[in-house]
Amino acid sequence: PSTGWFARQPAPLRRQLLDGAVDVHFADGDWIYGATEKAGGFFCVLDGGIRLYAATSHGETVLIDLVGPGRWFGQAGVLRDGQRLVTAIADGPVQALLIPRNAIVQLIRQSPQFIDSIMQLDAVHFQYMTRVVSEVLTLAPRERIAGRLYALSDRVAPEAGRWRFSLTQADLAEMVGVERKTVNRVLAAFEKQGLVKRSYGAIELLDRTALAHIRDTASK
Repeated sequence: PSTGWFARQPAPLRRQLLDGAVDVHFADGDWIYGATEKAGGFFCVLDGGIRLYAATSHGETVLIDLVGPGRWFGQAGVLRDGQRLVTAIADGPVQALLIPRNAIVQLIRQSPQFIDSIMQLDAVHFQYMTRVVSEVLTLAPRERIAGRLYALSDRVAPEAGRWRFSLTQADLAEMVGVERKTVNRVLAAFEKQGLVKRSYGAIELLDRTALAHIRDTASK
């Protein structure tokens, strides 16, 4: 966890966080936590990926986000001993750090400014999801798909300048609110332009800058 939110924390606070962390492992499909469960801590992905699901008013679950190595998740509710907002499931074998709530309470006693750190992490996630929702509500399908792929690239670590997601076209259709055939058509065009590469159960970004340009130049 050497980048992003963690890297911006003071060195003593980073050491205290790691001192209180527990190394945890999950198998593919393992239930990490569920919506409405008590928030018993938060996590940083070291290896593998996490899928986050939200419940609809009809009792169905929809995929809303992916979390990859170096990214933190699950902090919502830990300060107030509240409930989880989403369900987290392992996508393949996962190694992660868990900061248990008792360690969080102890850390706050030692360093009260840690409350501000958690609020910063909350703000980062809120800003990210606000952008995602606004794009779903306002952009046409092509621009919406480009924007969602770009946003997901901030949630996983790049490898050799490329971002690879364990994501089917049906998954992406669910995340952006369009039909699968629309996703297939748009991705085929992006692939022809050299922006993405499709493979079985995965999508790889080759030119995220171009995807951001498509998103940002959407017709009014």
